[in-house]
This record gives sequence, structure tokens and C-alpha cells, in this order.
Amino acid sequence: MKPALMLLTLLSPAVAQAAVPAKAKAVEAAGKPAAAAPLPLVPGARKITLSAEGRTIAARVFGEADPRTGQIQAELAQLKQQKLEVVGASSIDVDKLEGVVRKEEALQSELRTRQNDRLLSLLRALPEGDRAALVQALVNPAKPQNSAAAVPAKPAN
Repeated sequence: MKPALMLLTLLSPAVAQAAVPAKAKAVEAAGKPAAAAPLPLVPGARKITLSAEGRTIAARVFGEADPRTGQIQAELAQLKQQKLEVVGASSIDVDKLEGVVRKEEALQSELRTRQNDRLLSLLRALPEGDRAALVQALVNPAKPQNSAAAVPAKPAN
């Protein structure tokens, strides 16, 4: 799976939860402008800093869950179970497996399209500075902590 797609997959729920932190809401309610705070769009240490306006826009775009996304994910889970049943049978029915695989492919494509549409609508709505920060995070995703190249062991003499 491409890193940008993985980030996009994780982006939806993270933005919905963290787009407008409770502290920022309290500060804005008090009439004071909120400072730009890092926005955790993906789990981990790396955060994307969006302006107060950017956080508001992100909360609006990702605030409401797409009901079809939940349906697609439920259908994909059912298809996974069906695939396990077909593969686990004593005699594998290739035609039945092909049908399950084709349905899974179509649903994954629809899910990816919906996620991309939401991301693109967010990018179109964001101001230029926030747009650049988000695109940078998509292009250069954070690397896992244990992703450093392994140091080769010294040969024993």
C-alpha cells in the first residue's frame, strides 16, 4: 500500500477527533484568538500544524463521518470472511473466489475514491499555508522509529 494512501486512510478519523482540540474551543469561546497548534493527523510523534482557520475547515470537512464508508468497510469484512470460507474448503471453487475478489476490488476502489474526494475537498478549502503543510505530510510521511537501516553485525574472528 502506498504511504500516501495509508496516511489518507488514517487521516479521516484523526482529523475528526483532533481537528478542534477542546482547549482551542475554550480559548476561541473566550474571544481570544487561538495560536496555531500542531494537529495530529496520524498516530505518532509527527503532527501537522494548521492555523485556527485550517482546523475549523478540517473539522467541518471531516467532522461528519461518511455513512457509505462504514457500509463499505462492513461489506469488505464480510467479503474477507467469504474468501476465508472459499479458500478453507476442501475443494476451492475458483469461480466463487473470483466473484468475491472482484467485489472486494470494486469496494476498495470505491473506498479509495471517497477518501481521496474528501482529502481533495479539504485541500481545496484550506488556505495556502495549511494546504502546503498537509501536502508536505502526504509527500514526506513520517518514518516509523524502527525504520533505520540495520547495522550489520561484526564478523567473529
